Amino acid sequence: MASTNNHLSPSMDKDIKVDFSPESSQHDFITSTEPLAKLSDPREGSPISSGGSYWRSIVKELLKNWKLLVIVLTPILLSPLLVAQQPNEQIAKCLYILILMATYWCTEALPLPATALIPMFLSPAIGLLGAKVIAINYITDLNFLFVAGLIFAVAIEKWNLHIRIALRVLMLVGTRPKMLLLGFISVTGFLSMWLSNTATTAMMIPIAHAVVIEMWKQKKHENENEYPLEPQNEENGVAVSEAPPTSSKEGEEELKPSEMSPKFQNLGKAVSLSICYAANIGGTGTLTGTGPNLLIGDTMSKYFPESDDITFGSWILFSLPLMIICLFICWVILVIMFLGPRTLFCRENDAEFENEGGKLVLKREYQKLGKTSCPEIILITFFVILVLLWLFRDPKFMPGWSSAFEPKFVTDAATGLFICTLLFVFPSSFPGISGHKSGLQLGPPILDWPTVQKKLPWGVIILLGGGFALADMCKKSGLSDWLGCKLGVLDSIPPSALVFICGVVMTFFTEFTSNTSSASIFLPILAQLAATIGVHPLYILVPVTICASFAFAFPVATPPNAIVFAFGHLKVLDMVKSGMLMNFLCLGACMLAINTWGTAYFKLNTFPDWANITTTSQCT
Repeated sequence: MASTNNHLSPSMDKDIKVDFSPESSQHDFITSTEPLAKLSDPREGSPISSGGSYWRSIVKELLKNWKLLVIVLTPILLSPLLVAQQPNEQIAKCLYILILMATYWCTEALPLPATALIPMFLSPAIGLLGAKVIAINYITDLNFLFVAGLIFAVAIEKWNLHIRIALRVLMLVGTRPKMLLLGFISVTGFLSMWLSNTATTAMMIPIAHAVVIEMWKQKKHENENEYPLEPQNEENGVAVSEAPPTSSKEGEEELKPSEMSPKFQNLGKAVSLSICYAANIGGTGTLTGTGPNLLIGDTMSKYFPESDDITFGSWILFSLPLMIICLFICWVILVIMFLGPRTLFCRENDAEFENEGGKLVLKREYQKLGKTSCPEIILITFFVILVLLWLFRDPKFMPGWSSAFEPKFVTDAATGLFICTLLFVFPSSFPGISGHKSGLQLGPPILDWPTVQKKLPWGVIILLGGGFALADMCKKSGLSDWLGCKLGVLDSIPPSALVFICGVVMTFFTEFTSNTSSASIFLPILAQLAATIGVHPLYILVPVTICASFAFAFPVATPPNAIVFAFGHLKVLDMVKSGMLMNFLCLGACMLAINTWGTAYFKLNTFPDWANITTTSQCT
């Protein structure tokens, strides 16, 4: 529907509607009481004028449904590739699917997991690879490793162990602004190593919001001398004070961030950004932390099957120091930009913020959890066992416990699934242990399948499978070989400069599309490029994979960014200014890591024999 005249006032324009249904026609607007000549005058709203408005309404409708246009027009515009003979038919068909999926992923015209399913039906339809060959990529060993990590994360969330860890650490660091920031950054980064970035952010941001709001309320009340803060009760060894009133009148709306003083508004911005940035950085710390980390493992297994350099243990030994450095960079940047440079070194600048309001929120929320329960203790025990098994399966610097089995028989996925299976068996409580209800019966298992089925993010697993399938098609069709050869002219560029350029491109690209999607597109091409120019593949793939998680500048870049932005403390410019600086400094830290301890640990200054198997390809 559209308005009839452009010169009408906005209020009149909203009230006037034109029926363009088949039953109506333009002559229905002509009445016998008005001269035909007057109606024909475009200045007064004639059929000509109405027709222009009609076409404008069509354009508006098309623009409103732009995703449908992208879905329909993209395969049509790319269709010449299906009949192209250069460089060869298979490469052209794979390029068709690659560009199609990249377009859908970048525009999100289709949901990301739905786009990841395209190879299953399109590859056999155009004669590239059969459905059975493609389907194997959706349930790989690395996908099961990711499933194991997700199942354990579901168990942690079910018993609120992550909340207890977060609150306890925040209570220890206190509510001085720079220490509060450090607390949120460290807790979010650690939890994001094991839980999904999105779940970690969704859990932490309400806590952060409540702490900052309560600190401002308490400071406001102290300035007005409305009431003193005194402890009212003590339970479970934690002194708890009654919270100050949320408003002076019953039913008054909750305090908004915009109503706080400028300094507290900046504190709210810093804390909010610290959570999404730390969640993105924390995901780089473990192989299961985020999708791109698993994609590098899949790329290495497809293109360099003789290599076994990427394991859970080897990845964490390289990436954990880098993660800590990036989290420290995040802390310094946010303190300087939002709290002032002097706050970083001087305690006096924290005086305005110091009060008991924030501590009250943390203590009150911690008290709600009660004493540490038996399931939480069991989960902590299993968690430590799982991490040790992953670290020492094949640590490289010494023989791992997997050497007792046939080579490549036991993987990180098998280890993770074994521990996760025990969670479905192990009771949540035992007779005689605190927290057990009564009698001699054991408690229910730590984890049950309905909980897993409800909370497991199945879409992420499908998205990973789509990335694996895309890499497989690029390899078997020869597309990655062909692109690698065409990019071989870059061998004149020093390897360190080439890695930096690739990192910049990935960091920019991932600001506008999913990090998993970005890695799915770039890693297969860069793997072949490394082999073609004679550079150790991990020297390019590892930093580029990590850079896929360095999306700090825009709210749409990652779900954590979007969640934090939606909470109301931030403006886009706040995220852009700090995010751009974060991008370049974290990229610099990544370059430092790969050229120092990364080179020593992975032996990146040599070209391995296992990388020679892909260097002979047809560069036509």
